[in-house]
Amino acid sequence: MTAHEDLEKALQRATRFRRLVHSVSCSSTQDLALADALAAGATPAADAIFWTDHQEHGRGRQQREWHDEPGADLLATFRVRERLPAPAVLPAALPAAAVRAIERFSGRELRIKWPNDVYFDGRKLAGMLIDSGVTGSHTYLIGVGVNCNRVRFPPDLEVVATSMALLTGQEIDRGALLGALAESIDAAFRDLAAGNGHELLELLRNRLGLLGRDVEVTANDVLRGELTAIDFTELELDGSRRLPLGFVRGIRGL
Repeated sequence: MTAHEDLEKALQRATRFRRLVHSVSCSSTQDLALADALAAGATPAADAIFWTDHQEHGRGRQQREWHDEPGADLLATFRVRERLPAPAVLPAALPAAAVRAIERFSGRELRIKWPNDVYFDGRKLAGMLIDSGVTGSHTYLIGVGVNCNRVRFPPDLEVVATSMALLTGQEIDRGALLGALAESIDAAFRDLAAGNGHELLELLRNRLGLLGRDVEVTANDVLRGELTAIDFTELELDGSRRLPLGFVRGIRGL
């Protein structure tokens, strides 16, 4: 049995994901997952993971490019079918699920930079992209990119990015990290479907690190005040001003 088959069997035993699809190179793992679903036609696409060694046109949130080092980084899309009572909580909940998995390997406490980036010491370590409904109702494509084993970045990124290898001083098993992300994302969906996201919410609040601080919130307008509360649906400034998270593009400490 190959290493790929071993990993696929382990995922089938531990998570909802029935298939593991690997590509040496592709336009993006989101595109790979979408093409797979379209090929299935009327047959509902099973929960699956699509990962690659290199994305030719990787993208992040708001169509930003995602740069990778071929064979060094972890680039994956998790396709999940789940009926959720409140799908709008996913953009806030899933970055916490990613942090929960990555911290098992980093050995260090990480930060969430709103809405979907994972940082260490002021530098970007990982990012997430969520597409919903493109492969059917109640179906989500969760793209995750982790700077894993690279130790160099292009000049425009070297002062703003870091990697697991730079953080830990050792090479990271990408398959093991993929498995940890799969387990954490699977658990997050099960908890949210059951209306039980308390652990994820506490992790989000803690790793955001902004509660009780003066912040600047970028939405339709730029707002400033003390962040006095936040949950998966809204935030509160100065104990009275509430804003739905769906309008929030950025939150930073002052």
